Amino acid sequence: MVRTDPKSATSSEPARLLIIAGRDSSGGAGVVADLEAAKWAGVSAHVVVTAETRQGSEGLVELGARSPREWVEEASRALEEGIEAVKFGLLPGAEHIEAAARLLEEIEERVPVVVDPVLAPSLGGRFLDALGVLALREELLPRGCVLTPNILEAAELTERPLKLLMESPEARVEAAEELIERGAGGVLIKGGHAEGELAELVCEPGKEPVWLRLERRSGSLRGTGCRHATAVAASLAKGIQLSEAAKVSSAWIGSLFPSQGAF
Repeated sequence: MVRTDPKSATSSEPARLLIIAGRDSSGGAGVVADLEAAKWAGVSAHVVVTAETRQGSEGLVELGARSPREWVEEASRALEEGIEAVKFGLLPGAEHIEAAARLLEEIEERVPVVVDPVLAPSLGGRFLDALGVLALREELLPRGCVLTPNILEAAELTERPLKLLMESPEARVEAAEELIERGAGGVLIKGGHAEGELAELVCEPGKEPVWLRLERRSGSLRGTGCRHATAVAASLAKGIQLSEAAKVSSAWIGSLFPSQGAF
C-alpha cells in the first residue's frame, strides 16, 4: 500500500490534494479550473493529466486520452510523496476507470477520494461511452468515493428518467441513496439543471439528507462542476466534513456569478 503520510492537525503546511483529470484545450474546464479551486481553498495541488482534449464551440473534437499506464505511474509517485485527498475528474474510457479503481487500492482508507463523474462536455459530445459508464458503476463506485454528479449524470448513473430528477427533489434523494447503496461514501448532487429553486443535495451513509438552498445567479462559466468538486475535495483534505465542504464550495461558486438571475 502506498504511504500517504497525512499531516498532523498542527502542521502549518497546506494540505496536499492530488488532482487526476483532463485538460480542456479551451482552458475553461478540466485541470485549469481545478487549479483555480485549489488555489482558492489554500491547498497544495499535484496534477496528473489523463487526457489532452480538444474542444470547440460545438463540443468535443478529440478526446486525446493518455495511456492509463502513464498517468497511473505519475499518480503513484504523487501518492508516495503523501497526500490528504484525491480528486478524479475526466477518466476517458473504461480502461481508465479500471486503472483508477486499482490505484485506489494503494490509498489509505482514511484519505477521502472525490469522483466527479464527467460523462460529457457541456458544449456537446461524449467523454464516456456505455462501457465506460458501466465501469464507473461497477468498478469505481463501490470503492467508497464521494460522488459529485450533476442531475444529468445522476440520472444516467442510476438509469432514472432525467425529467423526473429535474422536477422532483424526492427522486434526487432516491437516486443519491441508490448510489450510496452501490458503494459511494457520500453523494453531492449539484442542482444547476433542476427546475424551480436552486438546491444541492448532500447524502451520506446513515445520515439524513441535507439540502443546501442557493441563490440563482445570471451568467455562465465553463468548468463550474470541476471547480465545485475540487473545492469540496480540498475542504475534505483539510478535515472538513462533507456537508460543510459542500456548503463552502457552493458559496464560493455562487460568488463567481455576481448578478441575480438564472444560475
